[in-house]
Amino acid sequence: MKELKTIAIGGELRPLHFGFSALSQWCDISGLGLNDLGTIGENLSLSNAISLIYVGLKHGARKQNENFNYTVDDIGDWIDEDGMEVFNECMEVFTQQMGK
Repeated sequence: MKELKTIAIGGELRPLHFGFSALSQWCDISGLGLNDLGTIGENLSLSNAISLIYVGLKHGARKQNENFNYTVDDIGDWIDEDGMEVFNECMEVFTQQMGK
């Protein structure tokens, strides 16, 4: 099982999890497929990156039985408020969890 990471975003510590359920939802949102997952880092649009963080946070909350009533726009706002460091941290967690 992938380790559940916690990051500080949106004024709280929130769980972040990138498993197959999260990736499935992200593929639906982004219109990309399973074959595209291996090349995510090469040409990922900003909107797809924010959507990826959204599904990671949503499924992190699900794994901890927490409510998650936020939107992709909320995540974008949190990144605006917290800075690129939190964006980079989320992407690093994605890389770590998908590398296992």
